[in-house]
Amino acid sequence: MTSTSQLLSAAGLTAHGVAPWGTRPSSQSPGVYLVAISEDPTEEEGPANAAIDPDAVSMMLRVRAEATVDGRPATEQSVTERLKALWVPGEPVLYIGLAGTSIAQRVGQYSDTKIGARAPHAGGWPIKMLTNLDQLWVHYAACETPDLAEQRLLRAFGDGLSAHVITGLHDHDVILPYANLELTKGRRKAHGFKGVKAPRTRTDKQRPSPRPSQAEPALDTPDGPTAVQPKLVTNSRLRTQNITPTDIAGGRIRIPKTTKSMLPPEKGTIDLELCGELLQCGWDPKFGPDRERSGVISVPKTTLVRLVRPGRQLAVTVADGVVRIGEPT
Repeated sequence: MTSTSQLLSAAGLTAHGVAPWGTRPSSQSPGVYLVAISEDPTEEEGPANAAIDPDAVSMMLRVRAEATVDGRPATEQSVTERLKALWVPGEPVLYIGLAGTSIAQRVGQYSDTKIGARAPHAGGWPIKMLTNLDQLWVHYAACETPDLAEQRLLRAFGDGLSAHVITGLHDHDVILPYANLELTKGRRKAHGFKGVKAPRTRTDKQRPSPRPSQAEPALDTPDGPTAVQPKLVTNSRLRTQNITPTDIAGGRIRIPKTTKSMLPPEKGTIDLELCGELLQCGWDPKFGPDRERSGVISVPKTTLVRLVRPGRQLAVTVADGVVRIGEPT
């Protein structure tokens, strides 16, 4: 069993603070956060079993009637049993996340996201299924490379488990805290859930509207009819601006007007896959007020140094809500 402080130490980090679940941390810096069962970062023991809230399960099934478990229509029993099977007995840390721009903003988005919703942050949704949400704490640490720090924390979590605990897990190949569902891009925990989050949608503000050939029919959702976002928005000519040494030093990727129409029209946080590495990054479309400029994706400069060579334009696609930037094919 591994405490919050032991995980942070293994990742070379120092805790900067702790906040009750539902309260935004004070830090506006990028970094990582850990949802744990105790305010005490040295606590090494957690509950042996998950306390699943039947009301939360019922709510999810009401708003996501299309949900399935292992390909079968989800029931209160199947959802509850699977969530209990994902529990890592005895561990005090239940979820590890990263904040690409602001810890306060990202943790706030996490706690504010409603059951069954996709936005603003549906990752780690099994946390919302617990009866003891009001007893959970969010420990956080600021750092310049939250993506790398998150991976180190997840590895340290797996390394701290005994062979006995691992063999008893529902998935003993992808080892993660209870509410983490993905280790790296493409390596997901075998949780068996589908349809537990709202379909991806394009907001009415986003420009331009998809062409008829790209759009799918409207769906009736609890919030009214919305258009389903195309699974893939791609154009072989969509590129970043030329990435200069100054851009890398400034931690930015500039997105020209012809490309940024595929990205959200408002300032915020986006999921970015940069050269195969998944990040959470800030996005500013730079629409005005004086004149429109190239949009800017904010990326930790140390990450840009590792992944991007200056003096080139990279291809841009948008798939399943993730902005993908990489070498042109």
